[in-house]
Amino acid sequence: MSRTSIQMLTKDSAGTSVSLPWSYTNTSITSANVPADSYYGFSDGLHTVAFKGDGFTGSFALEATLATSPTADDWFRIPLSGSNAVSFTTLTGTNAYTFTGNYVYIKALVFNATAGSVESILLNH
Repeated sequence: MSRTSIQMLTKDSAGTSVSLPWSYTNTSITSANVPADSYYGFSDGLHTVAFKGDGFTGSFALEATLATSPTADDWFRIPLSGSNAVSFTTLTGTNAYTFTGNYVYIKALVFNATAGSVESILLNH
């Protein structure tokens, strides 16, 4: 059972508020740093992310860090379904991915968006 559920795409990496649904074609967005399991002192490292789209065509990835004050070089991709990024073609609905790691922060990346919208990206841990 998750202890915390967080909407990941409320602000971008520059701190600008993001309105959902997000639907900008031929562009990308990176979320702000979202505190993860290790940030709160939990050690099981179990996380689930739910990506909800409405006719969304594009790619989605997660990056994590073990650093408490991360720099650009501290981030690495979290494999989702065995890949560093997941590509969708007209996704309508929710896809969930579970992963384990004692990450301090996690951020979401949406890129190569050509159609549809991102309704939400929810992180549970």
